[in-house]
Amino acid sequence: MNKHLSIRIAWHDNKWNGSICKHPAQNTYCKHLPRILAEKNDVLEEQNAGKAWNEIQGTFLPPCKAEGGAFMNTSGYKRLFIHPYSHNSGKDIPHAALKPTTIDVPPFSSFAVPFKWMLKNNQKELRNLYPDIPFDENSPFPSSWLYTSKAQNAVLHTFFDPIKENQSLAVYYVKGANPVDEDLRRLIAGIGIIKKKSPVIEYDSKENYTYPLWDRLITHGINPSEPHSEGVLIPYQEYLDLPDDYVYRNGDIHKTKYELLDEIKLTLQDTGSRQEIIEEFAYGSAWVNDSTMLIVLAKLKAVVERIREHGIVRGHWTENLIWIDRQIGKVKESMGPFPSFANALLAFGFQYGNLLEQDLRREHNLGSKDNPWEMWEDLVYGTTTIYGKPYSKEFAHFKDIWLNETQDRLNLLQLLSRFELSSDQIKNWFDSNLRNKLDAKVSDKELLENPYLIAELDPGDQEHYPIAVETIDNGLFEDAAIQGDNIPEKPQLVESPLDKRRIRALIISILKAATLDGDTLLSVSEITESLNLLNLQRSTVVPTNYITSNLNFMKSRLAYFNTSDSDALQLLVYEQIETYLRKVLIARGTKQLETENEEWNELVKKVIEKNGIIFNPDNNKHVAALEDQVTALQQLTSRKLSVLHGPAGTGKTTVLGALFGSKELKKEGILLLAPTGKARVKLEKMANASAFTIAQFLAKQKRFDFDRMKPKFNGPEKYKGEQNLIIDECSMLTEDDLYALFQALDMSHIKRIILVGDPYQLPPIGAGRPFADLCNYIESLTPEDEDGAVIHALARLKEVVRTVEGENSDCLTLASWYSGLKPGKNADLIFSKLGDNKSMNDLMVENWQDEKELYQKINQTLVKVLNLDDEYDEINLNKSIGVSDKGIDTSKIELFQILTPVKAPFWGTFNLNQIIQNQFRKDLNGAAKIGDYKIGQFDKVIQTKNEWKEGYPGNQQHQLSNGLLGVVTNTYKGHANVAFAGMEENVTFGYKSQGQTETDEANIELAYTITVHKSQGSDFEYVFLIIPKTGRVISRELIYTALTRAKRKLVLLVEGDNPHWIINLSKPQHSETSKRNTHLFKPSIREAKSHIPFVEGLIHKTKKEGLLVRSKSEVIISNELEYREVPFEYEKEFIGKNGQKRIPDFTFVDPAGDIIILEHLGMLSVPSYKADWEKKKQFYLDSGFKMNENLFITTESEKGGIDSKEIERVIDEIQKLL
Repeated sequence: MNKHLSIRIAWHDNKWNGSICKHPAQNTYCKHLPRILAEKNDVLEEQNAGKAWNEIQGTFLPPCKAEGGAFMNTSGYKRLFIHPYSHNSGKDIPHAALKPTTIDVPPFSSFAVPFKWMLKNNQKELRNLYPDIPFDENSPFPSSWLYTSKAQNAVLHTFFDPIKENQSLAVYYVKGANPVDEDLRRLIAGIGIIKKKSPVIEYDSKENYTYPLWDRLITHGINPSEPHSEGVLIPYQEYLDLPDDYVYRNGDIHKTKYELLDEIKLTLQDTGSRQEIIEEFAYGSAWVNDSTMLIVLAKLKAVVERIREHGIVRGHWTENLIWIDRQIGKVKESMGPFPSFANALLAFGFQYGNLLEQDLRREHNLGSKDNPWEMWEDLVYGTTTIYGKPYSKEFAHFKDIWLNETQDRLNLLQLLSRFELSSDQIKNWFDSNLRNKLDAKVSDKELLENPYLIAELDPGDQEHYPIAVETIDNGLFEDAAIQGDNIPEKPQLVESPLDKRRIRALIISILKAATLDGDTLLSVSEITESLNLLNLQRSTVVPTNYITSNLNFMKSRLAYFNTSDSDALQLLVYEQIETYLRKVLIARGTKQLETENEEWNELVKKVIEKNGIIFNPDNNKHVAALEDQVTALQQLTSRKLSVLHGPAGTGKTTVLGALFGSKELKKEGILLLAPTGKARVKLEKMANASAFTIAQFLAKQKRFDFDRMKPKFNGPEKYKGEQNLIIDECSMLTEDDLYALFQALDMSHIKRIILVGDPYQLPPIGAGRPFADLCNYIESLTPEDEDGAVIHALARLKEVVRTVEGENSDCLTLASWYSGLKPGKNADLIFSKLGDNKSMNDLMVENWQDEKELYQKINQTLVKVLNLDDEYDEINLNKSIGVSDKGIDTSKIELFQILTPVKAPFWGTFNLNQIIQNQFRKDLNGAAKIGDYKIGQFDKVIQTKNEWKEGYPGNQQHQLSNGLLGVVTNTYKGHANVAFAGMEENVTFGYKSQGQTETDEANIELAYTITVHKSQGSDFEYVFLIIPKTGRVISRELIYTALTRAKRKLVLLVEGDNPHWIINLSKPQHSETSKRNTHLFKPSIREAKSHIPFVEGLIHKTKKEGLLVRSKSEVIISNELEYREVPFEYEKEFIGKNGQKRIPDFTFVDPAGDIIILEHLGMLSVPSYKADWEKKKQFYLDSGFKMNENLFITTESEKGGIDSKEIERVIDEIQKLL
């Protein structure tokens, strides 16, 4: 049977056109492939940037020559191959005879290597399938690969023989890192017919023997300049070259550059699509089956239709669509109606299912379109006999079993064989007991009436992806080209893509995918938009009112909400979760407890003294902070549920320390939990007591599903241990986490639940934002509201206690702009300081334009901040991570940290870790190859997975948490030993490579640079934060989280001529948390993916089109100004007479062109806020302003009340001047 071929390629910034990249040093995406990482020479490539490979002198070609870097070459070139063992010597090593061999590579060609087939560990499995493959010999040196030329030739022929010229298709894919979408595991770049396949190429040899090249030369038919191109190249680069502010307009439709890229990216991870097919795009080159190729071609067709519709890139798109349709027809010719017949027999208990099907097709004329179940029944009933086979005598035993099944059961088994499923998946759905374990409580009859229930309910596991809608589609739609006469019968038959069973299953898939992005429900309009953009074989476009017209059917599996602004659908499980959490959080937050008899003042003072600070009763800031924290402690202990939150620097750690010191709480018992391993370690250290991650706690209660790595909502007995529960870093909690935890607790036994965190940090990875929702809901209430009593459950710290030499921290002042709260009244002074490092205390800012300048600025600031002698000072760098002649001081591992938003670009973690390692670690000869990295002695590393691991000495199991930072103590023969921060100093943990990078799940990686997400829950003395100019990956919360990681010094490395553009990232439009749809307290539902939902407390929306402000009071002022049609600007930069910059709340211009300013003062009762206002007011006065002439203020009461009449009066005064 013919096969198709996947071919891995490296990302190239000039369309793989047979030239060096245009900007080689900036293309770090290709370095994620080990062969390129090992050989790439940025200096040499920059010298030859843009040159065609056939013009480069000598033997130099970039390392992407081995990774399809020129598969679209329009001119031929020569490639030199040198056998990797040819430098080995010895009488038992014959490879020294192999000479360097030059291959002429014709246009539109590249090489394919089936690495998986060449691995020794896979030979047993291959020989079971292909007995003609000979046994290999052991190599005289350590190797994972086939050794003898005989075995290599046999395997290569077996793999490449089914690849047929002018029949098979080649699919060129990028693995992982790419600039289109960093989160994609695979990105398809192009698909074309295989025009020519070279024979096995052999090395030139000095002797009478040789070895084969594993690389097979493949020439394809993709040629975008030709109208009759036999293939398609997707124009990613043309879209990437669009300006970042590009907006596509087509009538009322407006789309950004990145929205357009999302529409044309061809990925294997689309919602509703079969995820298993990714296995056919791995290990360099692999076989692609017809069914997979059909899926990929359908996706390609949808992508090309969109490219043609956009009209941005010229091309022969109509002709391309005709070619795609022709290929779809060819692929269908060899497909059949029951692709899982053999697996269904295995699931039924007949262990020879695969062998039987092979024999039936090979020896008994069972055609691809025939029904194998008819022949099975003939064999079972004895009307047909097969002799001389291992299974020949089995049929008689299966006759009674077959006859004993009901017709519904037999129909279900045959139905399941129409879908591409494993035997285990079929067994799960055929066996009702296993089906119930999946929590899929449906009958055989229900499945026969609606097979899409399988896609709605199948959860997947460690071995299998959830069964996709597309899998069910392929078995149920009538398609004579595949099924012949064996089309499905009603009710299974799907006669229209608009079948409501199918559309509901797709909606459920969309809603499940949305939870991974944080949404717990979606508006009907966004669901419709998502349906219309799915890349599936059959259309998913639905009429505008389709969902509401079929609402009754939808509501049997989905919850429906209708608000004045929108209607929305939600998975039933999240309706259940949010309803429960809403009730419990409000009820417990309202329920008052007797006040604990504690001397909170003294406990707070003890904590701060322990931290090296002596309380000064004459210091107004100390007094205000003490009062703030004591009030918080009283609130936290007087409710059955309470919340402690506040921006960075307000003393949450101090309050927790006082709680841990409470005799009453300790007597009742305190259960300490955190969402992540790193947060657990920090909490444990803070409390000097055991703490657990929520997953660990749930696992102890048998309420964690390790197959799917998610919490269970049901379990045995509920926990009734400690009476007080404290959860830290609650901003990282998903709704699933909180619900599963509450379900696991005996809530009648739990006296207090105290939720601690900062709601302005990055939201959780998963569904919802429960902590932010709870904080904002409470803050939106008034005492008169129905839930008004819960106001007292919130303890929000306002007084920033962290100072630098008695002054406000510049780092925290800048962070306050990204907190979601209105900053202090003089906080805008920070934007005047940003350009002057001498004027700042704990903040330094540097700018960069390109990769060279970024590396230079990193080096300069590392030298300056860490007191290095120069940028190659390995000794002092080692000291800064705890390494000295005396050993490793693990307490210093977290002294400094470089942070960046993501992993893949040149400013990402992967490249910067390599740069720093190469700069400071000159000797990596003994380094261990682990995962994507070479890791050497004294390298800084990070644990990337929660696991129990044996430590040495002692051989005891230790709990290692995702995010733990460590240092490599030594390496030996591919092993690395690591000591971790926060662990016992003398204990180390061993790591080694797990094999090939496709499967290497090594749990450490280099960590000189880590992502901001990885840093959440940690803090460091010195932080170096890289802020690139890219709106796709940066949010307000990401900046805030990063800015609040530094304890002593923060260095900002900002792209551009000056750093002032980063103020734009503080605006509500850039809030990631706010963009989530939830319904925990109040509905927050956006109408479209690109919109921001409105929910009070998270987003402050005004009546002025497009204007979002930072507080409720500013909404009132803005709306009044808009109602009166008074022209104004919000937060417009103002430069005073002394050259300093400020950002007034509201700015007006009078007829003479002079400026009038209105400032709203929201927290004058807070001493530090009042002091800040006095400073800012003086700035205005010094700049020539006069109160109540061209400088006006509005204020709030101590409880946050605003006087509307006073606002109207002030606006009257301003309006008179205009």
